[in-house]
Amino acid sequence: IHGMTQVTPPSVAYISTQVQFSLMSSPVFSRMDTVMDLEWFYTLLLELFKDLDEKKEVDELLVWWNRQIFPTYSNVQHPPMRNSALVRIQERCAHIKTAGNTLDANYQ
Repeated sequence: IHGMTQVTPPSVAYISTQVQFSLMSSPVFSRMDTVMDLEWFYTLLLELFKDLDEKKEVDELLVWWNRQIFPTYSNVQHPPMRNSALVRIQERCAHIKTAGNTLDANYQ
């Protein structure tokens, strides 16, 4: 759907928020309900996904969901092609960062 090829922490948080809403008695979806603050719930889930203490479990959860939703999913990361636009952008950013660090050191 919409070009998704894998499950991401924000997509899991979004779907979880939708499920939470569907289990509530509120007839209208809103960020803040009298029963539950759905924006807080969504943000809390995102923070949990970012927690380094939970990284192993989060990674396992994402792999599990990806295998359920996208049967051809592989968690093997493929490096970008050698001369791709992405590689050139990354190299340029690294060069700018290095040059910026050099400039910063000269002003100290």
